Amino acid sequence: MDKIIKNKYDKLLQILHDLKSCLVAYSGGVDSTFLLIASHEVLGDKTSGILIDTPFLPKSEKSFALKTANQLKLPFIVQEVNLLQYTSILRNQPNRCYFCKKVLFETIQGIANQKNYQFIAEGSNKDDLSDFRPGRKVLQKMGIKSPLVDVGLTKEEIRQILKGKNIPTWNKPSYSCLATRIPFGKTISSEHLSRIEKAELYLSELGFEQLRVRDHFPLARIEIPLSNNDLIRIHDNRHQINEKLKTLGYQWVTLDLEGYRSGSMNEGLKPEELK
Repeated sequence: MDKIIKNKYDKLLQILHDLKSCLVAYSGGVDSTFLLIASHEVLGDKTSGILIDTPFLPKSEKSFALKTANQLKLPFIVQEVNLLQYTSILRNQPNRCYFCKKVLFETIQGIANQKNYQFIAEGSNKDDLSDFRPGRKVLQKMGIKSPLVDVGLTKEEIRQILKGKNIPTWNKPSYSCLATRIPFGKTISSEHLSRIEKAELYLSELGFEQLRVRDHFPLARIEIPLSNNDLIRIHDNRHQINEKLKTLGYQWVTLDLEGYRSGSMNEGLKPEELK
């Protein structure tokens, strides 16, 4: 392990050790899995992951998260939360993430209190600070710990550590909740979420690893990395993809020529909306 990365990792372990007990927000992604592994390494039975099962989480991602935790023998709790009952979230304004995080972490806080965990930690990394993430305001207000940010670990450094530890999730593609596929201002519904989930699952079964289906209903805008392999796969399967997504209700199916990029729904926001 690179000396700089090792120093950051050692500092992370010390921070987690000093927490004494900790409930880790867990999704099965690269960052939260890494944080739970590190927390369990130093705190043992004084820590646990907590996976919040919501309509914004695809069944495939939930299944992957549970399988990963079981394979790595990591402790975890599953708690259901129906985000579709909150008007502040369904309205899908640019600050939607704030209200969503508020509900999720208030739920986690309640469970932490019941089970006597002193702190809650979540897996934001240093790279996340440069993105538009209104939910971070909730974390700061509630005193949620972000130890990966505190030690300055980037996504690439986290992947390197996981690879060095032979953790199979080290190269898992980045993922975000299904709501991020829906344009701001367009009300979120269970129909939206189901349609997007089925479309992305179908594309992943064709071999696309990093992808988004942005739902501009009745138009589907597919984002994939513009590598030769992905473009060839799109070309070879374009008729089947078109027909499959139309069976889900879409009238038009398009490929975004800028390719996959995280947070593309933020691109049309005004400067004052990005605060």
